[in-house]
Amino acid sequence: MQRKSTPSILLLAFIFFTVSSAQAQIVTDSTESRPPGISTDTVPASNNAIPDTTSPNSIDPQLLELSSSKVPKEYTIGAIKITGTKYLDEQLLVSIAGISPGDKVTIPGGDNFSKAINNLWKQNLFANIQIFFLKLHEGALDIEIHVTERPRLATFTFKGVKKADSDELIKKTGLVKGRVVTENTKRSAVDAIKKYFTEKGFQGAGVKVNEVNDASKTNSVNIIFDIDRGPKVRINEVNFFGNDNVNALKLKKQMKGTKEMTKITLFPTVQNPTYGPVTQPSFKEYLSDLGFLSPSKTKEFIDPYFRFKLFSSAKFSQKKYDEDKEKLVQYYNSLGFRDANIGADTQYINNRGSLNIDLKINEGSRYYFGNIAWKGNTKYSDSILSVILGIKKGDIYNVQTLNRKLGKEMTQEGGDISGLYQDDGYLFFRIDPVETAVYNDTIDFEIRIV
Repeated sequence: MQRKSTPSILLLAFIFFTVSSAQAQIVTDSTESRPPGISTDTVPASNNAIPDTTSPNSIDPQLLELSSSKVPKEYTIGAIKITGTKYLDEQLLVSIAGISPGDKVTIPGGDNFSKAINNLWKQNLFANIQIFFLKLHEGALDIEIHVTERPRLATFTFKGVKKADSDELIKKTGLVKGRVVTENTKRSAVDAIKKYFTEKGFQGAGVKVNEVNDASKTNSVNIIFDIDRGPKVRINEVNFFGNDNVNALKLKKQMKGTKEMTKITLFPTVQNPTYGPVTQPSFKEYLSDLGFLSPSKTKEFIDPYFRFKLFSSAKFSQKKYDEDKEKLVQYYNSLGFRDANIGADTQYINNRGSLNIDLKINEGSRYYFGNIAWKGNTKYSDSILSVILGIKKGDIYNVQTLNRKLGKEMTQEGGDISGLYQDDGYLFFRIDPVETAVYNDTIDFEIRIV
C-alpha cells in the first residue's frame, strides 16, 4: 500500500508546482522611488498579489510552454483586462500603457510589457503594477494589467502648533485635497514644515506623519502632521577665525540678520570653538594698549561680560545667515580682498543651551588698482573718462566701486560714465571692464566701450 501511494504523492506535488508557475507576472515594487529592473522571465506570483479570479482551474499546456520556454517566440496580444482601478478609466489606462490588442510581442526577450509598466509608473498614480498572462489561444495572448492605485488626500491637519502657524504651513507645504498621496508628497511636506520653524528660530523641529484611512471616501486618507517645534534657540556668540586684517566687530556689523543676544554676566559662557581658541585681550593688555581710549577696543574687551542689544531678537534664521555670509565676502571684496571666502562654518549648542556660530575666514591678499586703459572711446578722450571714473593707480581694489562708477550698478548719485553716454543719445551703449594683468598685488584693467 505504501509503494502505491508514493508515486501518487509525487504526481500531486508536480502538478502543484506546475500550476503555481503557469501564470507569468511582471511586478513593480511600490517601495521603490523609481521602476526597478523588469524581468521578462517567468516569475512566480507574489504572495501579496491579488489573486487572479479569471485564471483557468486546469493546466493550460500552452501557458506552461510559454512560461518555461527559453527560445524567443512572437505572439499577438489578444484581450487586455484592467483590474484594481477605482477612479481611473480602464480604456485610458490601456492607452497610457501603450499596448493594444493585435500588437506583436516576443517572449522571452521582448520589452513591450516593461515599457507598458514604465508608462503607467511615470504617471505617479500607482503603488503597484502587475501584468499577468491569462490565456493563450491560436497565438493570441490574453493579459491582465492589475494596478494598485495610490490613495488620495481627503484632509490634512497640523497638530501641536498655533492657528497662525497652521495657516502658514498650508501655503508652505503646498498640499491640495484630492491629489494623489506619495511618499515624496509626505517627505516634501515634512521638509517644508522643518524649514518653516528653523527660519523662525526653532532648532531641531520634529514631525511625525500619521496616515489614517478616510471611511467616508473610497481610497482616501487623512494625514495628521504631529509637530514638535523644539526649543527656540538664540544666538550667544559669533566667532571669527582667520580675520587677521579686519576687526571682528566690523564683521559682525555686516551681519544684519544674525545678531547676538543681550548679555550681562560675571561668568562668561564656556566655549569650545571648532577652529581654534577665541583670542580675548586680558585686562593688563587692555590697559597697556590704551584700550580705554578706543570705544571699539573697550566694546571688544567687555563683550564676554556685557552686551546690550535693544532691538535685536538674536533668533537664528538659516536664510538670513546664508545672506549674511554673502555680505561678509562682499565686505572683504570692498576692502581689496577679492579672493576672500568663508572656508568653513559651523553652528553648535553651548553648555547653556544657546547657539554659537564659528566662521573660518580665508582673507587672501589685498589688491590695488593698477593701470586703467580705455578702448573704443571715440566720443570722449581718455583723460575726461578717467576724471569721471575717479579711480587712480594705487587705490584699493573694489569691484563694486568700479561697476558703480561705470554705471553697471544703478545708483541715485549719477555722474557715471554710462549716464554720460546715454545723455548724449547713446541708448544702446555698453561698457565692459576687463582684467588684463594681475601681478603681485596689482590688477590692470582695460575698459572697453561699444
